[in-house]
Amino acid sequence: MKSDNPAGRLLNILENGKNHPSGMGCRGAWNKLLRIDKSNPALLMSRLGKVMELPNQIIEKIQESYPSQGSSHGYWCQKLDTAFAQQDMNGSWDSFIGHIDGHIINYLKMSMGLLDAQEKSKVIGDDKLADIRNKVNDLLRETIGSEIDSEFKRYIGQYLSKIITGIDEYHISGAGPIVESIECILGHAFLDDNYRKSISESSLGKKITDVLGQLHRP
Repeated sequence: MKSDNPAGRLLNILENGKNHPSGMGCRGAWNKLLRIDKSNPALLMSRLGKVMELPNQIIEKIQESYPSQGSSHGYWCQKLDTAFAQQDMNGSWDSFIGHIDGHIINYLKMSMGLLDAQEKSKVIGDDKLADIRNKVNDLLRETIGSEIDSEFKRYIGQYLSKIITGIDEYHISGAGPIVESIECILGHAFLDDNYRKSISESSLGKKITDVLGQLHRP
């Protein structure tokens, strides 16, 4: 992935999609692009829905940071809408990727550059993501097997699971969902006295704070 902004993420997906044979199955192509290892229609639809949200995220960010760009998104956004609407999930990949032309790619490259100049976001490498996932997965297993307060366990387990999902979908949604879940776990201590006691006084709570604190720092 070249950039952790919505334009960079969508560009990465579409450029990788251009490398798939147009005659392969549409569903199989999306499974590969969205990193779904085996048939899982619900997960495919969930991740595809997040991909379909990226154009609006790009437009919102561009209009917020560069109001003068106005309606420059009209062509590529309309073409993408047509591609998503007319693709045949049970047909060939060409039913989607055939709509993706050089103009769309160029507009996305331009948008990625504009957003990079504004946000200066850093891409997390695959090795770093794998390391984070392993650490969080270990925390989740330990949380599930612990005898800590049930409400504390439920809350921590919920957000550790969200971090893992965020890591698995980083190539679609970026770092935002990961960071938000970490902040929910660490920040909830300011709102809930019992939670603060559990996370500060238990050995598991201290381990969670230490690991997530390291992950949250750049």
